[in-house]
Amino acid sequence: MDYGEVRIVDTRDEPLRGAMMVVGFPTHGLVGSVAASYLVHSLDMTLVAYMVSEEFPPTVIMEEGIVNAPVRFYASKLVCGVDGSCDQLVVVISDIQPPVSMLNGLGRALLDWAEEKSVQLVVAIEGQPIESDTRGDARIVAMANRAAAPLLEKYRFGAANGVVTGLAGGLLLAAIGRTTPVLCLVAQAHKDYPDARAAAKVIETVNPLVPLLVLDTKPLREKAREIEAEVRKKLQQTRESLTSMRAAEAEGPGEMYR
Repeated sequence: MDYGEVRIVDTRDEPLRGAMMVVGFPTHGLVGSVAASYLVHSLDMTLVAYMVSEEFPPTVIMEEGIVNAPVRFYASKLVCGVDGSCDQLVVVISDIQPPVSMLNGLGRALLDWAEEKSVQLVVAIEGQPIESDTRGDARIVAMANRAAAPLLEKYRFGAANGVVTGLAGGLLLAAIGRTTPVLCLVAQAHKDYPDARAAAKVIETVNPLVPLLVLDTKPLREKAREIEAEVRKKLQQTRESLTSMRAAEAEGPGEMYR
């Protein structure tokens, strides 16, 4: 389906009615990326769609030799309780930082897709940079469009004041006036390296919204350094590849390599 300058390609016809969608793009401390990646792997989620655009950098992600688009949509299995209530997660994860000029359109596309799939709540994860180490868990604050405002009080989210930019800003801007509830959770995170502990705190904050799903963050906390190093390495490889490509373009045709 085309949404202006981006296209979302469905790979599976999954029923997503009533699901909650978590959006995790690279941000301060890579909180969104780490949290989204952990949810995808810990819940053994299934790829259901991907996003492409001519404006994206020419980048693919390889997993066990198979290439994937850098922006992907995953869905968990539907879990239902004895009372008939059901929970399901959709996670949107990105391994690239889209150009700033695309972020408003990207936010609109994500919400349009979510509404077409009858997703009931969208949660964006954002990081707030801190200069030095702090003891204890990261502080989490939230902001919402009017449709999601009742959730701030219901779940006792700390209400935020100030400005949010980046993809979360574009998403919230696109959410103004919509009936789909949209929340943005902002976590304090280290500005210079991936912060898995902040990501764990975000997942624990999300957990009450999907109580039937088991979101165990203990392994994330225990392997924080390992996960942080893995995410940092992947993003560094992406940056180095793009830098090499630009250098090759500037120098002109050269020796082929594999």
